[in-house]
Amino acid sequence: MPPVVDRTFLPLPRLRQPTTSPFSGVTDQSMSFITPARAKPFAAADRRPSLRLLTLVLLAVAALRPQPSAADETFTYDASKPMQFFNAGDTGNCNGCSWIAAEGTIQRDTPEVFRRFIAKGKNAYDIVFNSPGGDLTAAMKLGEMVREQNLHSSVGKTTGKLDAESGFINTIDGGKDPGRCASACVFAFLGGVRRAAKDGELGVQQFHDPEAIKEPKAKTASALDRAADQAMMGTLITYVLRMDASPKLLALAAAETPWREVRWLKRQEITDLGIEISNKYSSPMTIEPFGAGGAYVEINNRSTFVSFRLRLYCRGDASTVHLAMIPNWNVDLRTFEPTMRDIMEDRSVFLVSESGRRSFPLKLVALEAGPLGPQASAQIVGATMADLQAAKRVEIDYDGIGKVDSETAMGLEFDLAGDRRKIGIVARSCVK
Repeated sequence: MPPVVDRTFLPLPRLRQPTTSPFSGVTDQSMSFITPARAKPFAAADRRPSLRLLTLVLLAVAALRPQPSAADETFTYDASKPMQFFNAGDTGNCNGCSWIAAEGTIQRDTPEVFRRFIAKGKNAYDIVFNSPGGDLTAAMKLGEMVREQNLHSSVGKTTGKLDAESGFINTIDGGKDPGRCASACVFAFLGGVRRAAKDGELGVQQFHDPEAIKEPKAKTASALDRAADQAMMGTLITYVLRMDASPKLLALAAAETPWREVRWLKRQEITDLGIEISNKYSSPMTIEPFGAGGAYVEINNRSTFVSFRLRLYCRGDASTVHLAMIPNWNVDLRTFEPTMRDIMEDRSVFLVSESGRRSFPLKLVALEAGPLGPQASAQIVGATMADLQAAKRVEIDYDGIGKVDSETAMGLEFDLAGDRRKIGIVARSCVK
């Protein structure tokens, strides 16, 4: 019997709690450079040496921006070939000026190809898919890796000039053309901590054995095949839920037989199914046990660049409020510590409520390695659990912090969404 592709079931490693950080809502301010054509009339109008010198300096600066060389190859990738990954961008210094191009069909070894690509160093937070689908199990594994790398996913065909030596696609003369992400690709796409797709860019259909659909009436499925199908569906449901999307997506896919046209999702469906994830999101609060008789409320929070698991609890009594912060991406304590010290030491938080915005000092009390990775804990000095219950949002004072650390600080601003009575329950279950 030919090998099964989309139906293959392999146990997946334990998924991280989804963090659901591409696509900034910030409008980029493009930098403009003077061109020789624009410089000529300025130079002719004033012959003073200072203006001529200024013109020469501006022209020299413009020349520094890298341009595609004549030796570079025009990049075009056949999507029916195995998926490959490329660093791409227009060499500008802005959000969205660079991305990872994921082009081609997902194969069983695609996760390993991606692992090797990442090991060489990525230059972007965005991954742009252009793929007809492929191996379903590999697509989910790829989605997990996209999540672990804290990447933002979108759809498009990358065009430009490929530097054969570095593998970089210079998109000054190209960019992101319309692309599509179909079948198994959609599940890799779901790995993005932020996700954006337009009408008709994402397509779904039943998972299937490509050989079996050549003779759809042939009796090729055994009892083991049926069992594998059900196991795969269970794995898909778990995966989709953990990626913060609706399992209704699977119902839509199951209704589209493989010998029919792929079902291309409409813009409203992309929104309703939870496929698109906007700039910032705070999950509703949940209550979790903590220590002997204690409890905390937990919020999964994401911003443009990072995502955190945030825990609010009291120590001793309800007048001592603590905030614990656990990053939802791979980072070691040595890297995490200086960033959190910059954000937490000698700074304040603001509790925003209907009555206004109140400031409270932060006191960093712990930076340590925990079972889920590095963890920072701080006391919100002077705040009580009642203050917290009255608030609808918590904000960080990050004025004066450097660009990278301020991006992390944005991930620590969160909404107190859901039933705030849960904070009252935690106030009666302080950690001793």
